[in-house]
Amino acid sequence: MRASALRAELVKLHRAPIWAAFVLLPVVAAAIGTFNYMGNLAILQSGWFDLWTQHTLFSGMIFLHALIGASCSWLMGLEHRGTNWNQLMASPTGALRILASKLLVAWLMLGVGLAVTGVLFVGCGRFAGLPGLPGFGYVLWLVLAWVGGLASIACQLLVSLLIRNFAAPVGIAAIGGLVGFFAHAYDMGLAWPYALLVMALNSNGNGAVGAGQLMAFLASTVAFAGAFMMIATLVVAGTDVRTSS
Repeated sequence: MRASALRAELVKLHRAPIWAAFVLLPVVAAAIGTFNYMGNLAILQSGWFDLWTQHTLFSGMIFLHALIGASCSWLMGLEHRGTNWNQLMASPTGALRILASKLLVAWLMLGVGLAVTGVLFVGCGRFAGLPGLPGFGYVLWLVLAWVGGLASIACQLLVSLLIRNFAAPVGIAAIGGLVGFFAHAYDMGLAWPYALLVMALNSNGNGAVGAGQLMAFLASTVAFAGAFMMIATLVVAGTDVRTSS
């Protein structure tokens, strides 16, 4: 990937309004989770772990996927304006490099969203009176969620490439995350790209991605991300996505 392509994507995000969502949505998810936890202390007695499941239940199902959808819609929406696709494709940078740079930037943005989620989790835990700090395992779950989220990002870049609308892909991402939650609940998470982030977060408390499942988890992530990126590259190269709206 040429550094210029990545640099161009990063420049587009400078002071972009999309960043507001990376504060607002995690705060909403944390507020809901903390309210649920503090309202059910009689039955939620596992401390940090119970707070984690409450925080990440809605976050994994809807909010983080909505962030992914918004990120990809924003990154692709900039190219759908006017003749931007024409200008990009007339440049020396190929379609795959352009899409790969968007994938990497959206992945970094997801990392920001997960970092905010982690900080809010610790802060809300202290607010709720939990002792000490959560263990390193929660950091590992956030890292695995970041890795697994790559599949959702690649899928959403393809969706946002095909749908020249900001809101519709965000809705698709949220629905995908919801379906992913149930796919994971029925042990079908590896077969659905949006479920990988849900699996990694262990928001249902049924067990995190263990050592025995890690290779399958990584293989599924790479397979989905690679397949969606290849399809998106073929779409850019073989169809008239560059025609202005």
